Amino acid sequence: MKKSRLTKLIAVILSLTIAFASFGAVTAGASSIYPIFSSEDPVGVVLSDMIETLLNFVLKLFSGLFDNGPGFVDQDEAEAKAELNFYDGTAEKTSDNKYKFQTSAKTDAKWNLGYSNTSLIPNDYSNGTYYIGGYIAIENGFSNVVEGIAEIPGIGKDDMKARCIAINDGTDNGTVLFATIDCIGITNADIKDIRAIVAAYAEENSIDDIVAINVSSTHTHSCIDTEGLWTKLLYKLAHNGIISGTGEDEELVQGTNPAYMAFLKEKVADALIDAYNDLQPGVLTYTEKDIGQDYFNNKNRPSSGNMVYEINEDGEAVYNGKKEIAMTDISRFIFTPDDATKTPTMMLNIAAHPDVAGLPTESNSGREISGDYLFYCGKFLEDAGYNFMFFQGAIAGIYMSRSVTGDGVPTEQRVEESQRYGFELARMALALTMTEEEIEADDMLNCAEEIAEYGDNEYYSIWYENWNKDEEGNDVIPEEEIVEPFLNLLIAQVEVPISNHLIEAVGKLNMANYVVITKEDGTYATITEIGYMEMGNQFKTVFLPGEICQDLIAPGGASLNPANSVTASPFQSKPACDIFGNDVKCFGLMNDAIGYVVPDNDFTMGDPVNHYHELISLGRNVASALMDGLIELNESIERV
Repeated sequence: MKKSRLTKLIAVILSLTIAFASFGAVTAGASSIYPIFSSEDPVGVVLSDMIETLLNFVLKLFSGLFDNGPGFVDQDEAEAKAELNFYDGTAEKTSDNKYKFQTSAKTDAKWNLGYSNTSLIPNDYSNGTYYIGGYIAIENGFSNVVEGIAEIPGIGKDDMKARCIAINDGTDNGTVLFATIDCIGITNADIKDIRAIVAAYAEENSIDDIVAINVSSTHTHSCIDTEGLWTKLLYKLAHNGIISGTGEDEELVQGTNPAYMAFLKEKVADALIDAYNDLQPGVLTYTEKDIGQDYFNNKNRPSSGNMVYEINEDGEAVYNGKKEIAMTDISRFIFTPDDATKTPTMMLNIAAHPDVAGLPTESNSGREISGDYLFYCGKFLEDAGYNFMFFQGAIAGIYMSRSVTGDGVPTEQRVEESQRYGFELARMALALTMTEEEIEADDMLNCAEEIAEYGDNEYYSIWYENWNKDEEGNDVIPEEEIVEPFLNLLIAQVEVPISNHLIEAVGKLNMANYVVITKEDGTYATITEIGYMEMGNQFKTVFLPGEICQDLIAPGGASLNPANSVTASPFQSKPACDIFGNDVKCFGLMNDAIGYVVPDNDFTMGDPVNHYHELISLGRNVASALMDGLIELNESIERV
C-alpha cells in the first residue's frame, strides 16, 4: 500500500532540509572552528547532550520515512557478500587458527616490485554529467559539475590518477597489490568489483600468487565523485525520497555515475595487472623524518590531539595542558631495481587532506579536476627520476597547511597553493637524508629559480633552514635503512554498527554503494576490512577504513582521556600504539570509505561546529569496533 501524499511531501521537504543542514555544516566545519561548548563546562555538556538527543530523534524519524535501500540485506547474505573477493594477506594459517608472521628473511628472499599508473579522467569529462567530489555548499549553488581540468601556466594540466604497485619478498608468501586512487573515497563494495576483474585475469593467465588486493583513496576533494554524495544531490535525494517514501514501484537512481564507475574500475584493475606484470627484483630502503607542525593544519575536535609533556624539576614527564598534531612525519620507501636502466619507485606516507584545489577564488570556481598536492608532488618526483606511490595516513581533521608554502606569493587559483605544497613535499622527500649544505648545492632542491622570481621570502627558504640539524647546529641525519626482504600482511573483516541516522537515510536513498546489514532488532551494521602489515623489521602499519582520528593510532591521544573527552569517560578499547607499539603507522581510507572515525567517548552530534566530523561518520561505536578488531587480529598472529 502506498503511503499518503502528506508523507510524500514530508519526505521531500526533509530530504532537502537535511541536505542543506548536513552538507552546509560539513563545509563550514571544514573551513573553520569556533568553540561553542567546552567539555570542561557542565552547562555546555548538558546543552550538547540535549541537542544530540533532539537531533537523533529528528533524524531517526527522517530515516524511518524510507524503505531499506537495495544494498540492505540480512546477516547471512551480508556475510556471504563480504567473503566474495576478500583476500586475507600473506600469513599462513595454522591448524589452531593462528597466522604465521616471519621475524626474519628466508634464504634467497628478495624484494620484487612492479609499478604502474593511469589517468582516470574520461574523454568526455566536459559533457556536464561529471561532478567534483569534496565540496557542496550554497556558495557554489549546490552544483559540483566538472568545468574543466586545472591548469597552471608553465606547468601544464593536472590529472586524476590511480597509482599502483605489486610487491613480494621473492618467496612463496605471495604477491600483494596496492592501488591508491585520487578521489574523495571508494567503498568496499566498489573495491570488490575491482578485485573481481583482477581475479578473472589471474585465473585466465594461471596466476595463483596474488594474496591481497588493496585499494585506497587519497581523499582528494577535487576529483570526480566516486561516492555519490557530491552529485545532483538535491535532485537525487528528492527523487529517491519520493520513491522510497511513497512505496512507488520505481528503481532508485544511484549517487555515482554508473558508467564512470565501470570505467574507473576497469582502469584501476588494468593498472594493478600492469604493476603485477612489471615485477622486478631490487633493493628496498626506508627512512622517516618529523617535519614538524608547520605543514599541517589541525581542524580536529578541540578535545583531540597529542598531549604535550614537559620534564619537571624531578625529571618527571608532566602534561602541560597543550595538544598538538600527533603524526607529522614523512615515511619514505625507495625501491631501486637491480637493473640500472629501470626507474626506481618512491613511496610516501603522510597524513594531510588534499582539499585546497577545489576551493573557489574570485577568479576561479574550483570546479576543475585536480589531484591536488599529490599530483604536483608526483610530478616533481617524476621529473627527479622516480615513480611515485602514495599512502594517505590518519587524516581525520588534519589538513595541509598553506601558511608556510604560500607567504608572499600571489594566488590566482587555489590549485597554485596545492602545487607549491606538493613541490615542497617532494623536495623534502628527496632531501630526507641530506644536509642543508647538500640541499643548497642541488639545483632541483634549493629553490633558486623561485627566489629569483619572487624574492627571498619566508616560503622559499624556511623548509631547509637548519635542515637535519640539532639545537647546537650539528648535523643529525635520519638513517636510511635497507629493509629486510620479508613481508607480513594479515587482513580481517569486522562488523561495525551504524548508529548515525543521517548516514542510515543516505544508505536507504541509494546515494552510496554499501552493503548494509538489517538486524532483527531494527538496527543496522556493515562489514568492513582492517589489516596489519610489517615490511622487514623497519616498518609496521595498520590498514583502516575511513578518516581516522590520530588519537586512535599514536601515543598520547588526548581525547581518549576522560578529562579531555566530551563524555568525560574513557575509551573502552585500545589505540593502535597500545596494540602494535608506539612506532606503528597508519594507511587510512584503505579498502573502504566509511567517513570519520572518532573515539566513542569523544563522540557527539550535539556540537556540530567543533564536532562536525560526527555528521559524516557511521556512528558512535565505530572506533571501538575497529580497534577491538585489531586487538583480535593481533592475538591471532604467531611469530616464527
